[in-house]
Amino acid sequence: MSTRNDVSPESGAGEPGEQGDDLRIRVLDAAREEILRQHGRKVSLADVARAAGVSRPTVYRRWADLDAVVRDLCQREISRIVAAVQATTPLRTRSGFAPAIDQIVRVVGAIRDDELFSELWRGQPEFLLPYVFDRLGSSQLSLLNLIAESIEQGQADGWVREGDPDKLAAMVLLITQAAVQSQAVVEPILGEDWSTELHRALASYLEHPGKE
Repeated sequence: MSTRNDVSPESGAGEPGEQGDDLRIRVLDAAREEILRQHGRKVSLADVARAAGVSRPTVYRRWADLDAVVRDLCQREISRIVAAVQATTPLRTRSGFAPAIDQIVRVVGAIRDDELFSELWRGQPEFLLPYVFDRLGSSQLSLLNLIAESIEQGQADGWVREGDPDKLAAMVLLITQAAVQSQAVVEPILGEDWSTELHRALASYLEHPGKE
């Protein structure tokens, strides 16, 4: 079953228009600041509201709890990373599928190196673990969409082997998630070749066997 239309925002309906957008920016910026200040350890919703200059009831009108705020923050940061990478490695290209693999590896590398995700993984692994073992979050679903679109384009160009794009994308997500989570373990072995080896692994999995 396709995942590509299943992404929904983590927060509630919230306040409409520019006022709601401003509130979201202020609260998410404050949450990021507080998480980094606490080196990834859990912060309180009161701390976030205070840093944002709003009341707790105002935050609760848009988000159910602090976890919902942090999930929304992670979704925003993933979107920012993807947009930054796409600006330098376009998703759709006539030169073959290799640029799309470059894009995936660069996104994964940027997530790995991102200060927020690094601190969350160190300070609150219990927050991230459910999205590794139990369920897909909206951030992961947005990445699946990106990967599936690039796979479809690669299949149309003849660079990617046949197969359900959503299933291939799911396996790519699994491979890349494992690469990020275990990067520190294998860093003494791979060093700066981490990205190169991940690129080779994805190319071996995705590329059409008839590709020259």
